[in-house]
Amino acid sequence: MAMTDEQAELVPDERRPSPFALLFAPDRSMDRQARVGRTLGILLFAWLCSLLLAGALAYRVDAQAATLQKLETSGELNNMSDRQVADETRKADRLFQVKAVAKGVLGPPLDLGLASLGLVGLGWFLRGRIKAKAVAPIAAATLLPGSIATLLDAASAYRHASIAPEGTSLAPRTLTALLQVAGHPLAGAWAKLGNTLDFYSLWAAVIMALGVAAAGKIPTRRALIGTAVGWVCYRLLTQVAIGGMTS
Repeated sequence: MAMTDEQAELVPDERRPSPFALLFAPDRSMDRQARVGRTLGILLFAWLCSLLLAGALAYRVDAQAATLQKLETSGELNNMSDRQVADETRKADRLFQVKAVAKGVLGPPLDLGLASLGLVGLGWFLRGRIKAKAVAPIAAATLLPGSIATLLDAASAYRHASIAPEGTSLAPRTLTALLQVAGHPLAGAWAKLGNTLDFYSLWAAVIMALGVAAAGKIPTRRALIGTAVGWVCYRLLTQVAIGGMTS
């Protein structure tokens, strides 16, 4: 017997939401993601993007200029032969390559774990009741914006003729980077403050908030406000406070 429209509305949609739905319509897809969403597929996609970036950085790295500057600053350059300088440059290249590959391998699982902890913490703080089976799928969904950014970084890295170990500007993610591309760079404390506004991180925070609301049965407005406060505190701590201490 065919179901009426009223009966069909009472049956939850058990189809897994697509990554496009999670990215561009999270308000309509997070309920299904919390119930039947995938975790492994998204994690593998994040892993692939991370490894592509690691491969691009390892392939394009050129530590010659940085090595020469380091040796000159330490006063060792005048006492070294060209072969010794070349050996030091190769060592610096290999060290950077090992770090890049290690970050590419370990980054996505670590990000998933931190997102899961953040989700549980927000659910507790906002007095929601998040089911354990919903934590991993929602946390995985928050990896998607960062994976897109990583993929764009990989494409940008491949376009560079060489990349210095201390870093090269890749695809812009923050307000500071966008203004620099537009020819209006920020300086000093303003640049650090602009770096806190990472658009992909904000995108992930919105997905996190909607996931908390869906899984914890929390009002959407309260989830958005609570997640926004937590995101701002986290970004200020990591980009301004810690950045200022290390500069």
